[in-house]
Amino acid sequence: MFGAAFGASLGALTMFINGFLSPWGVAGIIMPYQMAGMALIGFMGGVYRRVLGKNSTEIKDPPKILSLEVSFLAAFLTLVYDVITNIGWALPSNTPIIAALISGAWLTAVHVVSNTLFFGGTFFILVRIIGNFIGENIWSSLKEVS
Repeated sequence: MFGAAFGASLGALTMFINGFLSPWGVAGIIMPYQMAGMALIGFMGGVYRRVLGKNSTEIKDPPKILSLEVSFLAAFLTLVYDVITNIGWALPSNTPIIAALISGAWLTAVHVVSNTLFFGGTFFILVRIIGNFIGENIWSSLKEVS
C-alpha cells in the first residue's frame, strides 16, 4: 500500500521487534535473516502494488484473477523467506545447508500452504480495510466475492 521502500523497512522493523518480543523467545543469531526475508517480502509487496496499479484496468475478472495471483505470490515469497531463514540457521551452526532445508521442509510446507490460503482468501478484504483506514479507496469498485 505504501511503496517498496516503506514495505521493506516495515518488514525488517517488524521482524526486529518480533525477535525480542516473540512468545517463543528471542530470535538470536537468526534475526538478521528473518529481517532480510521480511524486508524482501515488504519490498515485493510495494513492487506488486505499483505493477498492479498500472495494469488494474486491463484485468477482466479482478477478484478471481488477483486472488489466484496473490496466492501464487504468497506461496513463492513464503518459500523464499523459509529458505533464507533456514540458511540463516545453518550457517552459524555449521549445519550443511541441504540438511537445514530438509529438516525445515515440513514447517516450510505448512507455512507455504497456510499463507497461500490466507492471502489468496483475504487479499481484497485486507486491502479494503487498510484503504479505508488511511482514507484511500483503492480498488473500491472491486468485490471480494464475484
